[in-house]
Order: sequence, then C-alpha cells, then structure tokens
Amino acid sequence: MPYALSPLAKELQHLEQQGDYLAVIRIIKEQLAQNKRTFADPYVKEWIGKRWRNLFIQAATHDKHALKVATKKLGKDKRSAEQKIAERFLKGDAHITEWQLNMPSVQANMQIDDTLVFCPGFINGLLPAHAFSQEFPQLEGEYGWKIFQADLHPVRSCEANEADLLAAILEGKGFEADPGPLSNQFRTANAPDKVFLMGYSKGAPDIFSTLVHHHDKIADKVSCVVTWAGAIGGSYTADNFYELIKNADTDLLTGRLHDFLQLLAPQMTRKGSLRRLEEYDIKGAVHSLTTHARNEFYKQYHQLLDELNIPIINITAATTAFEVPTFQMADCLNLTRYDGNNDMQVTQDQAKIKIPMATHAAMLHGHHWDISYPPFPRAIRMASPNLDHPFPRKAAMIAIYQLLAELGLIS
Repeated sequence: MPYALSPLAKELQHLEQQGDYLAVIRIIKEQLAQNKRTFADPYVKEWIGKRWRNLFIQAATHDKHALKVATKKLGKDKRSAEQKIAERFLKGDAHITEWQLNMPSVQANMQIDDTLVFCPGFINGLLPAHAFSQEFPQLEGEYGWKIFQADLHPVRSCEANEADLLAAILEGKGFEADPGPLSNQFRTANAPDKVFLMGYSKGAPDIFSTLVHHHDKIADKVSCVVTWAGAIGGSYTADNFYELIKNADTDLLTGRLHDFLQLLAPQMTRKGSLRRLEEYDIKGAVHSLTTHARNEFYKQYHQLLDELNIPIINITAATTAFEVPTFQMADCLNLTRYDGNNDMQVTQDQAKIKIPMATHAAMLHGHHWDISYPPFPRAIRMASPNLDHPFPRKAAMIAIYQLLAELGLIS
C-alpha cells in the first residue's frame, strides 16, 4: 500500500538512489539511537528487510554446501554466487533480484555483548534434532557470541511457558547453545545483562505472551525480537488437531503421549524418556496454537506490544508440496488453500505480527524444518525425501547479528 514519505524517508530514499548506502546505514543507526520509534517508519522497515537479505546473500556465498545446492546440475551454471544464492534460498520476485545491489559489507563492530536467548518451538527436543544445534556452537566458537536456548516446555501452553522464558531472561537458566541429543546439556545459570530474543515456531508466541504479561520485569532487558517462521497467528493444522482432541480425556492423552506425537510427526519423534512429564498439557499446547487463540491474543495485546517500543523482525519461509517430507505433503497442500506460500506449518500471514514496531525482513525458500534443523539422521532420511535441510542457517544467523549490530539494536 502506498504511503506518504516522512522527511527522514525522503532523505534516505535520495541517498539510496545515489547508491550512498553508507550514509543510509549511518543515519538510520543515529536516528534509532535517538528514538526507537524510528523503526516504525515504513521506509526504514523496507530498508531493514533489503539490508538483511543483502547481508544474508553475502554470508551464504561463503557456504560451499549452499552454493553446491544452488548450482544447476545440467550444463555449466554461469550465474554469480550471489545470484545462485538469491534465486535458490529467497522467495519473492523483487527479493531474488536484489543480488545485483552493490551494498557494502557489514558496518559494525561484531564483538557483541548482548546475549541471544533462543526460544524453540512446539515438541522441541522430541524431534530427531534441536533447531540450530550445529550453527549456534559454531558461532560461539568463531565469534565469541553468547547464545543459549531457553528450556521451554515442548508441550504446554504459551502462558505456562512464560515461567521458563522468565527463568532464562532473569536468571540465565536454560540449555547450552546445543541442548544435546538427550536435552540434558544445561548451562550454568548466570543472569545475562541485555538479551535479544529469537522465537522459532511456537517460540514466537511464547515470547509475545511473556512480554505482555511481564513487561514490567523484562522490557528493559530485551533489546529486540526476531521471529523465525513464528506461529504468531496460530496454525490451521493446529485448528484441525484441536478439534480431534478437545473432548478427549486428558489423562488418556497424557498416557498415550507417544501415540499423540506420532500423529504430529510420523516416524519423527523420539521414543524413550520424556522430561518434565508431569507438566505436559497437550490440550493447552495445541489450543495455544489455534488461530482463534492467537487472534484473540492479538486483538487484546497488539497495542501494548507496539507501545513497548521493542523492535520486532519477522522472517518467514515458503515451500511447495514437492519440497516437504512425504508425510507432510497433505498438510502443505491443505495450507495451500489459504496461502500458496506456506512453509508446511504456517502461512505468511500467520508468521508475521502486524504492528508499527514490526517489520518483515524476508521470505526464505525452505520448509518449516529445513530453515531450522540440521539434517535428520540417515535412517529417517531413507524413509522420506526432503529431510536433508540444505538451507544455509549459519549464514542467516550471521546476517541477523550483522543487521542488529549495524542498526545499533545490540551492543
């Protein structure tokens, strides 16, 4: 939708048209330092998305595996590395042509003091791998960044999980950057100073629920929020599951937990011991992900979220039915009735929060698991295609850090 340019936007537009990207970067950082509401300027939000996509392309060209995946197999692929990455791992006609922009490398000191608290999604720890379990330790080792994962319960409501996220932010409780195959790699609790939050899937509404109910305790500690394929608006798939279980006996559901998990992800969930079993609330967890529950939350709290003046960056994903695991094809096709650019779990609309202090940075080309999880074990990949997860997650994380540092949102 067209909008009237603010005086700041007119200045930035002129500089961008002149190719003076360094000035654009400098001015936006200065303005944000003076007033966080600068983030709400539509032109600034557009720039933030454009800049993240460019930084992502720059970082991903150094990923040999990503380049191999992005290179056409037939004939000699004469495209540049930047073009290959953009056309394979980004979606959107305008976005995938931005590889031609000659933007500078990151303009920021990448010695970061703020701590990243990662908030995993529904049934986290029950799938064959943890999200970013390879990338986070690598980033810690290479850059010295401080990263840990909140111990969010895998199967209970957003409201119940507020206690877990508060423990992470206020006390530093949670997992190491890689929770480990058995989800037992706990960090030594040490309260971080400033944090920025990243919420994947249900982790995103867990974050927002915690912010609106406990902003008096944590708003000053949270510098910004990144949502990563977040189930912010719920999921139509969750709607269907909730209809199946809403009248079922709660004790029966808990007693047949493995059967329930197999319904969600056939052959994917791990058998064996389950942590925090007494806290499982299957109905509450699934209800939290219904579109009705999330829409009611938005109606009640979107103004408060905006007034907290915490910048929010939404990054979404999109795929097709032929690019998802076989057992997820039906769900992907069902979501296509609502949005052809769904990620097999949520639609584009559901993965964004519509408030002035939020912007959409990119639509990635990958399914809901591809953009977050390392390759699943070989035995599982033998049973279904599209579980190798080639998306360059490390490059995406580097670009997130670079963008936030360049904007001055993390120190």
